[in-house]
Amino acid sequence: MTTKRGRQQGELEQLILDTLWDSKTALTSQKILETVSPDCDLALTTVLTVLSRLVEKDLVTREQGEGRSLLFSAAQTREQHAADLMLSLVSNAGNPALAFSHFASGLSKSQIKALRDSLS
Repeated sequence: MTTKRGRQQGELEQLILDTLWDSKTALTSQKILETVSPDCDLALTTVLTVLSRLVEKDLVTREQGEGRSLLFSAAQTREQHAADLMLSLVSNAGNPALAFSHFASGLSKSQIKALRDSLS
């Protein structure tokens, strides 16, 4: 589904997660807004709504900052999140071995080597 601004559903969640993963420290909602919408086409309330949904999904943590500000950070690394998504997909496959086979057939030789190295 496309929103009135042409953004796919979930795209803003991904932009916010990418911003948090790229940051070395927790960020305020204002800093997140400045990063994901440098041209100011988003309202702060929109970012806060998406952050609240990400907190509910346990993808983002929220802590008290200075004064009334809140600080947000990713609950897990980008790689941990990707692994969780892959595990969820495989667990829903009727034949997990076949799903892994199809997945592996799409990997490059260097990716297969990296996978093998990580498994040994």
